[in-house]
Amino acid sequence: MPSIIFGLIAISLGLWGLSAWWWSVVEFLRGFVPIGLVFLGFIALGAGVTRLREVDEQIVDSEPTAAESVQESTRE
Repeated sequence: MPSIIFGLIAISLGLWGLSAWWWSVVEFLRGFVPIGLVFLGFIALGAGVTRLREVDEQIVDSEPTAAESVQESTRE
């Protein structure tokens, strides 16, 4: 029960703060959004590069090597 009361008080104070200091919130968002987008871009870029490396390794692992090709051709 105390956590519910605390949550309601926090929500009401947060909404009051948003309305009282709206322009400060807007200025914060103007600065935070571009920085957040750059950060998320780096994360997405890293995930994409990692994914390409994994796919490339799977392709390389699935292809027979030159020695295996020679061994298979001599068996036939």
